[in-house]
Amino acid sequence: MKELLQKEDDVLQKLGTVEQAMKRYSLGETNMRRVGNEAGAIVRIGKSVRFNFTILDRYMDRISGGL
Repeated sequence: MKELLQKEDDVLQKLGTVEQAMKRYSLGETNMRRVGNEAGAIVRIGKSVRFNFTILDRYMDRISGGL
């Protein structure tokens, strides 16, 4: 049950760290930051930097010829 809840949380998560974004999109840190900037998906909250996965998903679909 705990695994199921964790998977559901991952799907619903809107913001994540650079490490989470790197894992999700299989990119290194430099490329992840570049793509995040190009997509306009970087959110700064104080000193914290987060990536908006909703924006990144749309951007990745667009550049890969997806929906």
